[in-house]
Amino acid sequence: MQQAVSGAYPLLEKDCTVYAVSFDGFDGTGKTTYTTAEDQAEKLADYIEKNCGGRLDMLFAESLGCGPAVVLSSMMRVMLEHMILGGPEYLDFGILNESLLKIMPQKQYKTAKEKTMPSWALKFMGQTEEGFSKMMSCIPDNISLESIRATWKVGLYLYRKDIPVQPDAKVACWYGSKEGHMKKALKKLKAAYPKLTTYCFEGGPGEIINRPQELASQLMKFMEQ
Repeated sequence: MQQAVSGAYPLLEKDCTVYAVSFDGFDGTGKTTYTTAEDQAEKLADYIEKNCGGRLDMLFAESLGCGPAVVLSSMMRVMLEHMILGGPEYLDFGILNESLLKIMPQKQYKTAKEKTMPSWALKFMGQTEEGFSKMMSCIPDNISLESIRATWKVGLYLYRKDIPVQPDAKVACWYGSKEGHMKKALKKLKAAYPKLTTYCFEGGPGEIINRPQELASQLMKFMEQ
C-alpha cells in the first residue's frame, strides 16, 4: 500500500517527516519473500532504531501492515506514540482456515497477475471496480505465490495470537462502512488497547487511501490527541 497512500505524502510532509517502507515480497524487487509478521516487525524495529532514534510519533499500517504493526507494538523495542490500524479485519474461519490456505492464495495470485476480479467477489469485499483498479495498480507484478500464501496465514490467524494488554497505548482502528468482519476484530483490539478509538469512513476496505485529503486530515487529528 506504500504507493497507494503516497498521495497523502505531500500533505503530511508540510508538518511531518514521512518514512515509507515496503514489506518483503511486496517491495517490487522480485528478490524477497514475505515470511511472517514477526519477521517483518523485527525489520521494522531495526529500521526505526537506525533511522528514527527508536521512536515514532505515528505508525500508520494498512491491511497487510496491521499484522506486523500489532506485533511491533507489543515488542517494546521502539516507542510508538500513536498507531493507526487500517482495515484489520477478523478473517479467522476456524476449521476452514487450512482449506482456505490451499485455495485462496492461488486465486489471489491469479487476480494479482490478471488485475481482474468477478463482480460477486467485489461485492463480498465491499469494493468498487474503481477502488479495486487503483489497488491493483499499486501491486507489483512480481509477487510470488509463497508471499501471498504467507500473508493469508497472517490474516487468518492474526487474532489467535495473544496481544499483550497495553492500557496507555494510543491506537485507532480505521475501517470502511462496507467492510465486513470488523465486529470481532474491534472486540479483540479493544481488549488489547483499552483506549482504542475508531474511525469509520465511507466505502470498502482501504478506500480512504484514494482520498488523501481525508486521510491526512484524520491522521493529523489523531496524532494531536
